[in-house]
Amino acid sequence: MKKIVITPWSKQLLTSILGTAIGVGLTFSADRMMENNKQQRAQRETAIMAVCDIDEIIQQLKNEMHSEDDLFHVAMYVSTHQEQIDAMREDTIDMTFEYLYDDPAKVKDWTIDTKENAFNSGMEARKNLGNNKFYENMQSSYHARRSLMKKMEQDPVFRKPVRSETYEQDLQQLGYQQLDAMKKFKPYLEARKSMVKKFLAQGETMIYIKRYFSRREAYEHAISSLQRLNRENKMLMNISKEDIEEYIRQNENIMQAPTADLIVGSWEGNTEKNTTTYVFHADSTVELTLGFVMEVTFNLKEEHAEVFLPTPTTFSAKGRWELTGDTLKIQFNGQTVELLSFEVDWSYLPEAALERVKGDFEEDEKDIKDGMLAMLQNMAPFISDTCVISFDKSGSTMVCSQRKSTPPQLFRME
Repeated sequence: MKKIVITPWSKQLLTSILGTAIGVGLTFSADRMMENNKQQRAQRETAIMAVCDIDEIIQQLKNEMHSEDDLFHVAMYVSTHQEQIDAMREDTIDMTFEYLYDDPAKVKDWTIDTKENAFNSGMEARKNLGNNKFYENMQSSYHARRSLMKKMEQDPVFRKPVRSETYEQDLQQLGYQQLDAMKKFKPYLEARKSMVKKFLAQGETMIYIKRYFSRREAYEHAISSLQRLNRENKMLMNISKEDIEEYIRQNENIMQAPTADLIVGSWEGNTEKNTTTYVFHADSTVELTLGFVMEVTFNLKEEHAEVFLPTPTTFSAKGRWELTGDTLKIQFNGQTVELLSFEVDWSYLPEAALERVKGDFEEDEKDIKDGMLAMLQNMAPFISDTCVISFDKSGSTMVCSQRKSTPPQLFRME
């Protein structure tokens, strides 16, 4: 038998080859492990994001259903006490009108499909989730939402009796002289009461009110389906309550819970249309300063026309605040309202009218100012607010979100 002799140079070559092979193998193995871990993390994050989205949709549907409950009971009360409408409060009339009016500008939070699109786009969803049943359940969940949306669009049960076209026709019949720049009636409350009386007298309105139970059943069915699918999805992917809380902390909740100590101080929030400053005191009192531009309607009798005059205005009001959990309630006293600045821009009048009425500017401005002050004093309940608040980690930014579907307001510590 021949003996193989390994020379020093061949030993070095063999060692090099073996070392390279082992190194490559280890690299491939390590890369595969890192890729597997990365894929598993991506799968889990995608799954948790998806179930959190469905949980949020469920909560928003519950909120809308509870709002439907509240408005229904108000509308039902008004419909059975129509002879007392003239003596009813403005918020009662407004809630009844809100229940009956099909507002085309209203957006339902639970219908926003941003996360559904993110879930389905730009990735191989089945592969990235690693669980076909979970993927199918998610598609069923989003289908349940779309089914409810379609039902609300097409089913007569959800068709509100006061259509936007009817509302606009009634506005036209009133005449534009009786409308202000915000398309509200003048006088607002009396006209709304008249509108509510008119609509409640129509059979279509009473049918809509009585169909409340069918609408509630549709909400309950959708909520029940989503809850069942999401419970199964959490079990399929072994997602616990703690996993969800951790995900929210890391990815969504960059805020801290409110405390009375964080609230106390001066806060300023600006938009394109107004500047708002709140000063919260430790004794639970609050001062508001609000600057805005009001469009004052000025009637020109000789020209048979009206002109909107920009009127920069700043006013202040005092009241009290109360924090319960994450809910901040602010209540202002109308008697504390003061005008801090007020100026009518008469330059918007036509030249001929400007020459004719300029001698009356002082008297006209006083009348407008008195009317403005009275309006603001009466509006104190409406500038009062109840909202859910939170703070950024620094405590210098406060986010205030209304219970209803309105954009959150940001206030920064001065």
